[in-house]
Formats: sequence, structure tokens, C-alpha cells
Amino acid sequence: MFLIGGICWLLFALGFAVLLVRYVVQGAGLQFSGWMFWSGSIVIGLVHVIALAIASSICFAVGAGLWTRGFAPSEKGQENAEAEE
Repeated sequence: MFLIGGICWLLFALGFAVLLVRYVVQGAGLQFSGWMFWSGSIVIGLVHVIALAIASSICFAVGAGLWTRGFAPSEKGQENAEAEE
């Protein structure tokens, strides 16, 4: 179950990263200003870029943790093996 949860979180991180790249390629906030630059649109774009980067990083950290936890042996399995010996 940890493997499936980890893969889902890693896919969320990938989705946020794709959204971030597309947002930056399309101008990252400049679409709010129209034909001229406005300092507010640059700040809005910067806030969006930082928020998407943080969201992607958090999703990646949670996904990597769950995914690696899925490969670790459970403690109950070790206790049962020690009890049988």
C-alpha cells in the first residue's frame, strides 16, 4: 500500500512540476498585465512560481518517503521470524 501511495504522491509532484514549467514558459504572471509590464503581475508570477516549486518539493518528499517505506521490511515480519527461531 505504501508503494501505491508513494507513486501517487510522486505523480502529484510530477504534475506540479509540469504545471510550473508550462507556467514559466507562458510568461509567469505577465498574462495578467496585457500589453504593458506591471510590477504587480511580476510579483503574482513570482508567488505562483515559488508556491508551485514548494508544492512539487513537498509532494516529492512525501512520495519518496512512502515509496521507500514500501520497500522496507515490516517490523511485524521481523518479530515473527525471530519468534520462530
